[in-house]
Amino acid sequence: MKKKVLLLLLLPLFLSCNGQESKTTEAVYTQKLEYGLKGPVKEVITYIHTVDNGKIPANTAKPIGTTTITFDNMGNIMTITKIWDFERIGKSVFSSIFSGTGKDLSFKETVDLYDGEHTENSYKYIWLDDYSYNIRSEKDSSYANIISLDKKYRLVKSVFKRDAVIESEEEIETVYKDDKIQEIINKEMENTDGKKSVSYRIQVAQKYDNQGNPTVLYGYDDLTKQTVKHVLYKEYTYY
Repeated sequence: MKKKVLLLLLLPLFLSCNGQESKTTEAVYTQKLEYGLKGPVKEVITYIHTVDNGKIPANTAKPIGTTTITFDNMGNIMTITKIWDFERIGKSVFSSIFSGTGKDLSFKETVDLYDGEHTENSYKYIWLDDYSYNIRSEKDSSYANIISLDKKYRLVKSVFKRDAVIESEEEIETVYKDDKIQEIINKEMENTDGKKSVSYRIQVAQKYDNQGNPTVLYGYDDLTKQTVKHVLYKEYTYY
């Protein structure tokens, strides 16, 4: 269970809308491009709710997950706070404070897990080429989180490695309609104790704000999209 919670907290993709405006050309890299945010976003808060028996909960209900991301006025991330609260096992919190701008980035992270374990670590972005980088841990050089981007700096792949072994891999496809994100398809592959598994997470935008950023997304766990498993509510603050 602890490993699953760690993966949930480490992966930013479930809490974000990946991709960027299709009209963007020759963009200068900032992290905002990875999240596909339109307009001068200062803060975005995402609330994740479980859907039971097809009933969509209101945003006033207690979420199982919350993430808060703040940006400077150039689009560089300043802070990320992620909270997962599973009533059966308790609450886990990840807090990150970023330094640097553009591609020269690092961050310090504090983790408080549901079982009382507390850790602190520092990470640095090591660019492998123009469109991929490794988020390197200062404490554990055997760990690698390799992020791949397309030529507009949209997220397309995330790989978690321990030494030469790939522990998990995620591929991201973003579908657009009318220059807005309509659907995000995440294919996840995990390698646990030599056993490989494949799963899907699909996010479909339902509503947008006046900047064109999604405010409500329905989440599915299979490609048929027959049953809504989660609903994500997003709140934006702009400069």
